[in-house]
Amino acid sequence: MKPTDHPRKKGGATIPEVAAKAGVSVGTVSRVINGFANVSEDNRERVQRAMEELAYEKPRAAANPLMRLNRSRFRTCNIGLVFAEVSKQWANHPLLASYTMGVERASQEHELHTLVEIWVKGDPLPRCVSDQKIDGLLIKTTRGLPAFVRDLPPQLPVVTIGLDDPISTLPQVTPDNHGAGWTVTHHLWERGHRRIAFLSTEAAHPMFLARAQGYEAFLRAHQAYDPRLLVLGDDSTAGKSPELTPPDMTELLRAVTVKDLPTAIITANDWMARGLYTALEKAGWRVPQDVSVIGFDNATAVCTSMSPALTSYDISFAKTAYAAAWELFAQIEEPSRRRDPSIQMVRGTIVERESVRSLTSAA
Repeated sequence: MKPTDHPRKKGGATIPEVAAKAGVSVGTVSRVINGFANVSEDNRERVQRAMEELAYEKPRAAANPLMRLNRSRFRTCNIGLVFAEVSKQWANHPLLASYTMGVERASQEHELHTLVEIWVKGDPLPRCVSDQKIDGLLIKTTRGLPAFVRDLPPQLPVVTIGLDDPISTLPQVTPDNHGAGWTVTHHLWERGHRRIAFLSTEAAHPMFLARAQGYEAFLRAHQAYDPRLLVLGDDSTAGKSPELTPPDMTELLRAVTVKDLPTAIITANDWMARGLYTALEKAGWRVPQDVSVIGFDNATAVCTSMSPALTSYDISFAKTAYAAAWELFAQIEEPSRRRDPSIQMVRGTIVERESVRSLTSAA
């Protein structure tokens, strides 16, 4: 079974849309739908009102092809989506919404329901698991498997989203970050750039590191790699909570401009590009007249608010989550496929805006 690009059901609202309408997190909507008690009365009423206004309908379990006997019990027709490695402050962040929307779209196509939770280190087993409310589990993680994995029921189908770990025993679906780094560098190379820098505030983040490795691999293959133009910071506090202001890229920029200003700079994500714009402006350099800039993630609100608008690689978090959900459905329907330790890479695409200039000749 492979993910296909089905059209959305006509008139069908999604959980993220209900959450946006009610002004609450997707997890709150999920708890209201499933009758959990840990929801304030005000939030419950807002969610119920939004569901009525959007004509949201909970998937019909009876029509679901997965609803059949399994070990003497009926399927729940629910799957779990657990976000590990993030704090509760991330609940309403657009990044989590992207993953949730991808899973929700796949679930609607199967007439299933998604239970969303945020798991924080030290917490017990996710409630959707301990309450036996799910037929399969998706775990969003990048730095490694959370501790609760060792306590999961052995028969429960599990797929990770975002993990790229060659020794993991679980199936993994992840964005092709290495390929993204290669593709972005190739994009600049084709436009005449040869002095291309890569900046990241974090040296150890798996996604950022893979993007930097793709950048380096491309330039090494073209005998153009200069280690002085790859600068990885050591901000170990990044990612603990959503950043309210763009990172200060002044020192990283200074490190790659000791000799000459590169003709193009790649940042590990769009938020860093936003900080780089500020650093470049302070130094008196213009984008793209003096230096081209390109980022990753295609965070539309960030990219389009910048001047000039930022060219970015759309890593497609929703598409990755969608593919992971389909892999999980296949495991639920075919138990023999469980625990296959494969890694499925999902490609993205470059979204061109105004921050990259083509050079008339190679620099």
